[in-house]
Amino acid sequence: MGKDTGNRKRTIGWILLNLFLMIGLSCLLIVITFSWIKSYTRHGQYISVPDVSGMFEEEAGQALAAVGLKYEVLDYKYDRMTVEGGVIEQKPKSGSYVKDGRTIYLTLNSGREPLRAVPDVADNSSLRAAESRLNAAGFKLGRTVYVDGDLDWVYEIRYQGEKIEAGTQIPEGSTLTIVAGNGNPVEHIEEVDSTTIIDSDFFEE
Repeated sequence: MGKDTGNRKRTIGWILLNLFLMIGLSCLLIVITFSWIKSYTRHGQYISVPDVSGMFEEEAGQALAAVGLKYEVLDYKYDRMTVEGGVIEQKPKSGSYVKDGRTIYLTLNSGREPLRAVPDVADNSSLRAAESRLNAAGFKLGRTVYVDGDLDWVYEIRYQGEKIEAGTQIPEGSTLTIVAGNGNPVEHIEEVDSTTIIDSDFFEE
């Protein structure tokens, strides 16, 4: 009986030992798995995006790489306040917190001012219609100049004080002046020939 009791104790001890080993291995496996996931996803590691506005592409790329970020040129636009080739926009914005290795998308200044054609509104549009078409085309409007003529009828468009023809390409956002009628009739003065032709027979006796 003593022998059976001893065997039973050893068996229980072996079972408990294996159970503890299994529990220990399971816990270790869980710890390793979570550590790997945390490392893989870089959980909790964030970087503040530096401000690269105004920098040239190469300079901006170096500044981003220095903190563990990548970059990609997303677009080119015109900005008269920024040097040609300089960064005028970045996404995400500076000060944003992103994960290590994140790509920052840059918009660079093309240096080429976009041009727009002046719509054909002179001598075929009312003042309101002309204003609507010019604004829709991307132009700004100065104070309307009024001259004698049909009320609110557009007679010409001026750019920098000079009459401009429809279809002329000028910088987008330029200010145009509309010349419209004030409702007063236009006075037409007929020219009278002051030279009188006298028949030569008048002087003959």
